[in-house]
Amino acid sequence: MWNDLEEFILKLAIENSEKTGKKTKIVEIGAGKFQTISKNLSENENIDIIMTDIDPANENVIKDDVFNPNMSIYKDADILFSIRPPAELQEEIMKIRDNVDATLIIKPLFNEDLNMKTKKMKLKNYNRASFYIYER
Repeated sequence: MWNDLEEFILKLAIENSEKTGKKTKIVEIGAGKFQTISKNLSENENIDIIMTDIDPANENVIKDDVFNPNMSIYKDADILFSIRPPAELQEEIMKIRDNVDATLIIKPLFNEDLNMKTKKMKLKNYNRASFYIYER
């Protein structure tokens, strides 16, 4: 499942790079300790990746609070994604997305609904991965 989510994000990033002629900027919001997808994506030469979290697990993660985000981190982002964000963070993540006009992908906990009141995200099934997407 994680490989399929990673593959989908990589596919979006490559399409974006081919369309724009520049690297795709991806920001993982709430990176936590599971950083496999971001680390693998960072190996692609057409991707610049930034990981954020309120409580960074290591020096590769930038401290940021989605309730008071440092918008310079997200400026010019093409893709934002978050894996299993708590329900109370989901609207705040959408506000960041609205501010930078990026594609947003949220992978909730298994069988969890999104807590979005302002926007409707589309459920996407890609191979064995299920997640929500809001495209720009």
